[in-house]
Amino acid sequence: MQYVGIDFGTTNTAVAVADRDGAVQLAALKGAPHWRTVLYFEPGGGLTAGAPAIARYLETGGEGRLVQSIKSHLASSSFSKTTIFGRRWALEDMIAAYLRQVRAASPVDLGSRAVVGRPVRYWGADTAEDDTRAVDRMRTALATAGFDDVVFEFEPVGAAARYAARLDHDELIVVADFGGGTTDFSVIRVGPTAGGTVLANAGIGISGDAFDARVIDAIVAPALGLRTRYKVDEFGAEAPVPAWIYGHLRRWHYLSFLKEESTLRLLERVTRGALEPARIERLVRIVDEDLGMLLHRSVEGAKVRLSGADEDRVALEQIDLDLPIARASFDGWIGEDLDAIGGVLDGVLEKAGVAAADVDRVFATGGSSLVPAVRARLAARFGAAKLEGGDELTSVAWGLAARARQVFG
Repeated sequence: MQYVGIDFGTTNTAVAVADRDGAVQLAALKGAPHWRTVLYFEPGGGLTAGAPAIARYLETGGEGRLVQSIKSHLASSSFSKTTIFGRRWALEDMIAAYLRQVRAASPVDLGSRAVVGRPVRYWGADTAEDDTRAVDRMRTALATAGFDDVVFEFEPVGAAARYAARLDHDELIVVADFGGGTTDFSVIRVGPTAGGTVLANAGIGISGDAFDARVIDAIVAPALGLRTRYKVDEFGAEAPVPAWIYGHLRRWHYLSFLKEESTLRLLERVTRGALEPARIERLVRIVDEDLGMLLHRSVEGAKVRLSGADEDRVALEQIDLDLPIARASFDGWIGEDLDAIGGVLDGVLEKAGVAAADVDRVFATGGSSLVPAVRARLAARFGAAKLEGGDELTSVAWGLAARARQVFG
């Protein structure tokens, strides 16, 4: 009997399974501990997901359409379907297609029952109704993919189970889960006798993707024509290149939709009249050649490398882009985001009735927990000695599998 935990993330997805004895292991997806949450649609009807999708995208030169961060649309009342190569795709069907390929890539039979992670607050959810919509859509997608007996669990609670498995004593912990789309906090008592008593949860739709967007805004978008102008008619009248285009550029899950016909026509007009044509040409090539994934990988790579260096570069040779980036500048760009995240942390501690000094350990997980400015904020609040990490991209899935054994065992 396998007990399945699924961490379907904005950026990455991981699956873990527990056996009857409580031993937990990752279900390596075609040998990888986790997959990117991406789908690649080809003009001829081919569809791949995760790591194979990225490989296929690179192999075909990006002739198809890469769709990323599909989780971020779940709470939206305005987005339900899109057209890809003449076929209408509902959001739930895209997620189900991804999950079916996850199932096929797993080395073990995942069955029909699972504990599935969810953020405390979905990205873009402004109301409880938005969160309910997201959960309902996710449940529909899971059922379509063959998971018809599902229990949802907060992602930081899953991560807490991973941390608690190491303990031989009780602790009061804060789980800080910095994902791709959201940051979640849980205050929990864990350990052999405490079990997993949740005192409070809170979340905000700001995390790794938002940090990447700050880099796009600060250095990438200007290199692609932001704040430049173009001639709109034969009499020489000028207008600014529409800023909303760069708003789409800053998010993975918006960039894929810049290839709509009306946007392509607008970019043709801008190109004809561009006063700084080299910059606009870079922008057009990113859209035409579907280079968004490579662009965001370059931005994310620079962000990751800044965790251990004072300077790095955002480079994309396909469009002759090579931009310096300093950690000090990056820390400044994300300062507003960190302030907002800090406000949520204040709130969850107050809700739990806990002071920072009372916390025994802070378990920081998720890829963006490795950003030095993030860790510095946590250290300033709780003390550096209390910070703990590890298994940043897989701890949630591990804990969800352990939780599945409790729920279904």
